[in-house]
Amino acid sequence: MVVEVAIIGGGSTGLMTAYYLAREGVKDIHLFEERYLGFGSTGRCAGGVRASFASDVHVRLMKESISRWLSLREEVSGLEFVQDGYLWLLTTEELVEAHKRLSAYQNSLGVPTRILERDEIREVVPIELNDVLAALYDPMAGKASPLKFLWSVRRRLRELGVAIHEYAPVTNVRISGGRARSITINESKEVEVSGYVVVAAGVWCKDILERIGVKIPLKKDPHHLLVTERYARFIKPLTIHKESGSYIVQHETGSLLIGTEYPVPEDDTTLRYGYLRKAVTIMSKYFPQILSANLLRVWVGYYENTPDHHPIIGTTPNTENIIVATGFSGHGYMMSPIIGEEIKNIILEGKPKLPETKQLRLERFEEGKLLKETAIFG
Repeated sequence: MVVEVAIIGGGSTGLMTAYYLAREGVKDIHLFEERYLGFGSTGRCAGGVRASFASDVHVRLMKESISRWLSLREEVSGLEFVQDGYLWLLTTEELVEAHKRLSAYQNSLGVPTRILERDEIREVVPIELNDVLAALYDPMAGKASPLKFLWSVRRRLRELGVAIHEYAPVTNVRISGGRARSITINESKEVEVSGYVVVAAGVWCKDILERIGVKIPLKKDPHHLLVTERYARFIKPLTIHKESGSYIVQHETGSLLIGTEYPVPEDDTTLRYGYLRKAVTIMSKYFPQILSANLLRVWVGYYENTPDHHPIIGTTPNTENIIVATGFSGHGYMMSPIIGEEIKNIILEGKPKLPETKQLRLERFEEGKLLKETAIFG
């Protein structure tokens, strides 16, 4: 079998890459996933989408991505994106002052965040304020159900002629003359590649690339998330307790998802009761009604972190037709539309369209051109 584009990874980045390529009329696009679509970070995330970051690169890319999320909900039947906002609860004077500066910075880049005083917060969420001094509100932000995204995009890709191969692990990439010539599926089946190989396999990109001598500074960062049974809808914005890194979001089904920062060893994906205790204790202080919701399940998914918490996008050194897209540090799902379109641009035009994407090359780590991001949580 000969394919034009081989995409390794069945998460949001791989799917969006396939979508934008197929929409441009590219044929023989094949996507290979080791397990099932969304098995990695996409299927385990909370579905938040925002441009309220603290780096120019993230803010500008996410403004573009939100624009595409709005288009996608019209283009792809069943995909939902709602702009219910983000709300950052601030419980110290230092956090309030820092977020006043952050809001001014975001406003300068066209993101309409604003500081809410205590009496304004209750107009946005039904909250017990307790020690909350103020909040940062981002009305541009929103959420998109990962499950609906996966199924609706899958269906659209099939309509566009994209071949999706599940339970098809890519175990090798054969390089010759500075190009990827083929990939091996499950250590036995060789698939020739006439065009490009896109490596978009989340934390597993590191292993795939190391087999061909490419090292990337990627670290697995396990994060817990819980989901409840359906509960009466009461909270629209994804709400973050900044001091603890905890957050809560309610999707259209009524289910609540609650996460918090709870460090565990890199390869440890066992469920920790300490996480559950911390997450529920903190969020119930402000939303006591969650204590009457029934816990459905808890899972662990990975952030794939780079040293500067920005992704790696672009061709790999010494190989002209391998493109890597990883290292999103917890933001891959929300960034996937613009990243998928930029990978399409690299394949069809030879380079990304946006100057911010050009700053995400792998070589920046050796060159000392690291970026900086502080508006992270979870």
